[in-house]
Amino acid sequence: MAKKGQTFFCEICKQKVVVVDGGFGVLVCCGKEMTLVGKKDMMSVWTSAHKSPEEGSGVHFICGICGQKINVIYETTGILECCGQRMMMEEVSNG
Repeated sequence: MAKKGQTFFCEICKQKVVVVDGGFGVLVCCGKEMTLVGKKDMMSVWTSAHKSPEEGSGVHFICGICGQKINVIYETTGILECCGQRMMMEEVSNG
């Protein structure tokens, strides 16, 4: 279960996301559970080198089952899933 503000990383395609709204589903990319970026691991160094987007900008993905919403920080070709199905893209309006 992801919480708002947590960063997750795909070890296969290197996609990185931040949770905007938490949910009970497990985040999956490339068919594998995404890894939570901890404060003291190597991925935290990589994460700190990339500026996080402002909340409400860009594209969000949302789970149709649990309502979990994520913001993609580093986008790759990996397929994002939650609750056993693909997450739906949600365009965020800036006005």
